Amino acid sequence: MEKEAVIVVDYQNSFANPETGSLYVKWWEKIAPVINEVVAWVKNKWWIIISSRELHPIWHISFASSFVWKESITEAFKNWISPSEINFITKKEVAEWTEKNNWIAKNASFSVKELKAYLDTVWDQALWPEHCVKWSEGAEFFKEFDSTKVDIEVKKWFKPDTHPYSAFEAKTIDEKESTFEVLKRLWVKIVKVVWLATDYCDIATVLDARKYGMQTEFIEKASAWVDPAWTIEALKRMREAWAKIIDWK
Repeated sequence: MEKEAVIVVDYQNSFANPETGSLYVKWWEKIAPVINEVVAWVKNKWWIIISSRELHPIWHISFASSFVWKESITEAFKNWISPSEINFITKKEVAEWTEKNNWIAKNASFSVKELKAYLDTVWDQALWPEHCVKWSEGAEFFKEFDSTKVDIEVKKWFKPDTHPYSAFEAKTIDEKESTFEVLKRLWVKIVKVVWLATDYCDIATVLDARKYGMQTEFIEKASAWVDPAWTIEALKRMREAWAKIIDWK
């Protein structure tokens, strides 16, 4: 039998806590029992539990507060409108910026040069409210998640000028291994992906797992989404990559 792991993506207070979460969406916390069932099932098989956590420095490159006139993309979702240019930072708009003439907040923890270099490697960046800031309550695991069963924790978004959605772009806490290096060392062949969000970090994690040649299962009942239309597209892309979309008992 092939060795399996479950990757719990970012089950943190900023996303799951209905009282304090800056990126909380109704009902997300109700997924906790299903996630705990998945984790317990894998643990009972003596397989591996990996949990990723976002640990942002303050004034991160993905925060709307790092830019003078921007709004977070969640403001659009709250108002039931499509995101617009004010919710993104784009290659085009920063092309002519210099360190002396720009729209970056004075306290931002990255430079115009770093911003341009980052945008050269990614799509235009969606901007978010401050969340999962290192050492904050929002960065902690949500209390309903049984984190005592986690074998290995990996961290992502811990550099101010990078914003990788995938848990495969995370590093162990000591930064010595990537998620894939951990899975390879432990002879894991099958990964199950759960939690947040189907149309952002989950889709990126699933596609990277497939890129590394791993059998990949996405448990839809144990995951949450941000935008319904983007989620439909994300599930389509998972299937096209030959990932399995599975139900849970």
